[in-house]
Amino acid sequence: MAVAWFFAPYKRRDFGTLRTRYCSMDDFTVQIKADGGNWSESECLGNHAIVKVRANQATLDTINATPGMLRIPLALLDDQLSSLSAVQRTAIRTRLEALGYTLAEIQAAIPDLANATLRDVLRFALTRRLKPRYDSGTDSIVLDGPPQPTRALEHADGDV
Repeated sequence: MAVAWFFAPYKRRDFGTLRTRYCSMDDFTVQIKADGGNWSESECLGNHAIVKVRANQATLDTINATPGMLRIPLALLDDQLSSLSAVQRTAIRTRLEALGYTLAEIQAAIPDLANATLRDVLRFALTRRLKPRYDSGTDSIVLDGPPQPTRALEHADGDV
């Protein structure tokens, strides 16, 4: 068994006339449970979640190969990003920007990713999320509501 952290997108799920979202990691719940593993999420900006997964390496590799998923190549919250390549650190920063965090706010919170820990990056990613709503005119779930609190990183970490 191994532990991994992911940025995972939310997907739409319809139940009759009810429009909801779910974390795409749920698509792998059966596989993860078959491994004897588990997963837990905390929503962040950009219709994504920070997800901790405990599963067999083959399952983690399958999840990582799924479009939209981004595995953070560190397992422990106190792991230093300095152990990652510049390309890997850039991929993390690029994902944070794609989620809606500005480069200025990323740099203000984490001036140098190489000197940061995984905990620093994930806590930053969990500083806010936006309230979702269903827009019947476009038949889509949009995230343009007021900022909402997020579930603490320690909850997702402790659940798995």
